[in-house]
Amino acid sequence: MGPMGPMGPPPQRKGPGRLIGLLIAGGVAAIVLLAIAGVVVANLASGEPDGPVQAEHCIDVRGEMNTGSGFMQRIPAATRVGCKSDQAKGKVLKVVRTGQRTSFSTSSMPECPDGADGVARVTISEKDERYWEVCTRNLAAPHPGDPGAGGGMIGAGDCISNSLAFSSEKPCSGSEWYGKIIARVATQSQCPAGRTMETAKLSGSSGSTSRPVLCLGAGGAVLGPGDCIADTTFSFNGPRKVECSGSDAFAKVTGRVRTQRECPSGSNKFLEAKDAYLPVLCLRQLKPTLKEQLDSLPG
Repeated sequence: MGPMGPMGPPPQRKGPGRLIGLLIAGGVAAIVLLAIAGVVVANLASGEPDGPVQAEHCIDVRGEMNTGSGFMQRIPAATRVGCKSDQAKGKVLKVVRTGQRTSFSTSSMPECPDGADGVARVTISEKDERYWEVCTRNLAAPHPGDPGAGGGMIGAGDCISNSLAFSSEKPCSGSEWYGKIIARVATQSQCPAGRTMETAKLSGSSGSTSRPVLCLGAGGAVLGPGDCIADTTFSFNGPRKVECSGSDAFAKVTGRVRTQRECPSGSNKFLEAKDAYLPVLCLRQLKPTLKEQLDSLPG
């Protein structure tokens, strides 16, 4: 065996310091991530929203039955709350606009989705001046915005009190309504032809209302083919609908058209209203009017 050379330095043993340091750093990062995740989970569990008001957020005000026309009506103020909160009463369907809160706010009749129960101006806290105007639906029944219920936003399936100025929404289940809306459109020309008998316009509407025209079908006090009317000799408010089997039925409606020439066969009388959607009311007379009876008397 040859002579041994000089021995080198003993091999260095890798200490645990760096590995332990990495493990400690990783543990701290994991704890931080877990803490952040815990905050996120806690926020989700509580249902507390953040950021600007948007659809699906909840508010502490519900839409109530409103049978007015919407013109110069006060818009309720509301505060955003978590949807799981005991204070949550309505849910945002659509954000219409934002603005600065004032002491008095009137309705602008915004374009809301079907089924909206009301409009509210929502702030994130009671002291905030910035608001979000929103269309809302109640979290629980009743829902004034359902078709025919008598409240919420006026639209197809709802009933109104009359076709003159300041028409107001009425429950279709009652007896005080004048006509039923079959469509809400921008202009009269967009009303469903053949089904629309009359039109009305949202009272107080302006250029900011995108669909101000209400198309009314037959029913209620709106006359349509097959209905009967009373004697119009001394009528100052237009023809009045009566039961065809009653003694005061003077004529039966055969059609509603734009010109007299369009009246269907069997029509022998007509009434005409200026500037109406369908100005000519075609009639089949059932008995003489009072005027005709008076004119037939001798002398």
